[in-house]
Amino acid sequence: MTRRRIPVGERAGRHPDFGRLIRDEDADTVICHVCGRAFRSLGSHVRAHGMTAAEYRQEFGLLRTRALSARSFSQEQSGTRRAGYRASEEAQMRFAAGRAMARSGELTRRRRDAARDQADPEELRRVRAESLGTGRRTQARAADIRMKAALRAEGFTDLGQALRTVYVERQHSIEDTARILAVGKGRLRRLLAEHGIDIRPTGHNSAAGRRSRGRLNDRAAAERVGVQDIVVWLRERAAEGATLRELAAAAGRSIPWVAARIGHR
Repeated sequence: MTRRRIPVGERAGRHPDFGRLIRDEDADTVICHVCGRAFRSLGSHVRAHGMTAAEYRQEFGLLRTRALSARSFSQEQSGTRRAGYRASEEAQMRFAAGRAMARSGELTRRRRDAARDQADPEELRRVRAESLGTGRRTQARAADIRMKAALRAEGFTDLGQALRTVYVERQHSIEDTARILAVGKGRLRRLLAEHGIDIRPTGHNSAAGRRSRGRLNDRAAAERVGVQDIVVWLRERAAEGATLRELAAAAGRSIPWVAARIGHR
């Protein structure tokens, strides 16, 4: 729903865009897409244009649940309906069946089935796109906050300096650099390119890279068996009589990998 104050000069003859319903907050009215005139409620007015309210919503890409009335009119109608509901046992009995269907999920299933063969209205597509954009911006802000906190924790004041120090000078892997700077690997690659830093080719086997992969392997094995220190765990199990094959199977690594961490037996 677009809510804005419409200048007096624009009120007459204004035609809302497809997929939008415009309210004139000053006059407490809504604007008709067909004739551009303002009304407290379009529900009855649109019959003058040969449409029902449902046909009007479909024709102009509005949500099927969109109220075609000014805010005060909607509130008055809502109050009237609530009062009528409270005063009528028959109405309460009818609504009880609907509430039971809602609790069971039947209403959701019916709505899904009814919507399956219908195209989404323009307003719904726009609302979804705006919601998606808002979500992405929120995630981006949160990611920036995490990265800045990681930079401060590592003693860096500049992102470019951090990238060159961690990735280039210290020769950390993409995985370790991403972890240290609290960013995803995809974003890290984009940041390296933006700062003119060449990404090492796949298979480049630096000493730091080997150490990084070793730490990652150790961490994965420790998580697999549920301990903090995989080397301590391997040595304790070996002292209890576990074979290299048994330990390799438990840690999800190779027998030489296990033997290297246990040392000579």
